[in-house]
Amino acid sequence: MFVETLEYKRFVEFCEACRRDRYIGLCYGAPGVGKTLSAVHHSRIEKILPFDRWSAEASDDLPIDTVFFTPDVINTPARIDVEIRQARSLVRSVVQRTTRTEQRSTLDALRSRDEAWQAEHREDRDYRPGHPPPLKPTYWETLKEYESKLLAVPDPTTLIIVDEADRLSMSSLEQLRSVFDKSGLGMVLIGMPGIEKRVARYPQLFSRIGFVHEFRPLSDANIQALLEERWAPVGIHLPLLPPDPEVIAAVIRLTRGNFRLLVRLLTQMERVLAINKLQTLSVDVVQTARENLVIGQA
Repeated sequence: MFVETLEYKRFVEFCEACRRDRYIGLCYGAPGVGKTLSAVHHSRIEKILPFDRWSAEASDDLPIDTVFFTPDVINTPARIDVEIRQARSLVRSVVQRTTRTEQRSTLDALRSRDEAWQAEHREDRDYRPGHPPPLKPTYWETLKEYESKLLAVPDPTTLIIVDEADRLSMSSLEQLRSVFDKSGLGMVLIGMPGIEKRVARYPQLFSRIGFVHEFRPLSDANIQALLEERWAPVGIHLPLLPPDPEVIAAVIRLTRGNFRLLVRLLTQMERVLAINKLQTLSVDVVQTARENLVIGQA
């Protein structure tokens, strides 16, 4: 279960400001603090269920209006443009799903109607195979009508989130600026600390940046609240009783607010408990789990 921490709520407010004011925003933070996970959750991209290259639907009834895009390590401006178009088309197809379902049902009914008419008139002297039956509305008229309806569906995208923006070359960043200028959408670039200094070297792009947000590590209070509520990563099962204060203090000291390290440490703690057939958490369990991880000096 995703936990909406205070830092996540700050990130959401930052994204919504970029969406509302149509600015480019820069979000930076150390590795593992939860930038990507927060962006995926806020964009709701994991709720999209693609069926084929043309259609997709959402797993719930809430709207999806944010594109989440991660560029490849090796990227070009043309590739960036194509992949963003594809991502926006996927989001748009969710809105078009209802119309496409209605189109498929209507066309199937017309096809069955035409096939029944052809079977009934196959022995007629003026019957011509391959010619459409003289029935209204025709299959092709209805197809064109629905295609017009699909084209009339507005693009729901109002925000583009670009993760791993550090991978982008100067020309790819300029392509993003072009996408921003042409679309009039809000945009968020997520990267490592220092990306704000790098972008400052490109005046045309930097002049369009309206917000800068630092994604900070979890506070000690956040980690304590998570552990006291017996939160654990998906698939990890820890003892039901809340851990002792000494255990919580050891976890806080070792992870230093890094969410990724917290997930890895809790995963190893479950492994230590299972191997040693223990039922309770202790500082020794935490220290043993720490020895199996590369997490720097405690």
